[in-house]
Amino acid sequence: MKDPADAAKTTGFLKEIVALALLAAFLSGSRCATASFSSRRTGGPIRIFEHGQRIPRNSKILEIVDSWGPWAGTCRYITIIRRLVKTAKVLGGDAIAILHAREPIIGHSCFIAKAFLLDQIDIDDWPRIALTEDEIRRDLDAGGRTLDDIEGIWDSRVLCEVIMDEVTERAAGVLEYSRNGAPKGTLVWQVLPSVIQAMGQLSPEEQSSYRVAIVKAAGDPDYPYAAYILDPEIPEWQPGFLKARIRELSDSSGYEAKWYGTTFQDDLREFHPDETGALKTKVVVELGLKYSIEQVLTRIYPPATANHAPD
Repeated sequence: MKDPADAAKTTGFLKEIVALALLAAFLSGSRCATASFSSRRTGGPIRIFEHGQRIPRNSKILEIVDSWGPWAGTCRYITIIRRLVKTAKVLGGDAIAILHAREPIIGHSCFIAKAFLLDQIDIDDWPRIALTEDEIRRDLDAGGRTLDDIEGIWDSRVLCEVIMDEVTERAAGVLEYSRNGAPKGTLVWQVLPSVIQAMGQLSPEEQSSYRVAIVKAAGDPDYPYAAYILDPEIPEWQPGFLKARIRELSDSSGYEAKWYGTTFQDDLREFHPDETGALKTKVVVELGLKYSIEQVLTRIYPPATANHAPD
């Protein structure tokens, strides 16, 4: 049986880390949308991604944690890592990514670190279509049937930017020694470009241009169409992986999509056609940071004039 003193110590530590954790609100909403897909909770060791290492894109943020001084109980970096590992296990995570780490200055402060606590999504059975782009084109041409307006191969162009509002600044901020405007050795809250760059690895749209094949598909009766990526540039993604589930809006003015971003978590996007027939959307997504996404879908096959069966 666990010693009551140890249990109380553990409970106290958990209360401290929860108090220091930022953006608890991000644990709800669209980031939970992939709950139907399993995660790698095998009871194995927690993976550690040190500062500067690439974070696997099939990673879901469970918490953003800052640590310093009394929280760590020591100025040793290894002790901070051990505490982060324990907390990740309690939260059901399986990885830690260090976003920022600063050595202590003797007489001033202990080690300061910022980290993601992560749950890596198992993508071994991610829905996919086992056809090449040429095979999809032949299938679209076959049978002489009239294609629905959404069916075909589309070029996706995406502009994804971090929204630097107060909440994002809190999430990306770190305690650093002031170099200007404050006494020497003063700790101030700063947003460092290196932290934004590290956090940006889990952007909802890392690849700004790609092609998708949109076809009728089973699997979700509420969304009769599916989009499959044809030319991914991200190692965790493969050609043919499901990129979105789509349905026509009730007023026929456009389409609603459950769109899976780089981190395999979905958000809702509403597309409307412009005068050229391209489909456009603009949304705000919260995934640890807040992002604005502008996306344009342009059909490249079949051409609009070829989208009808012969008389």
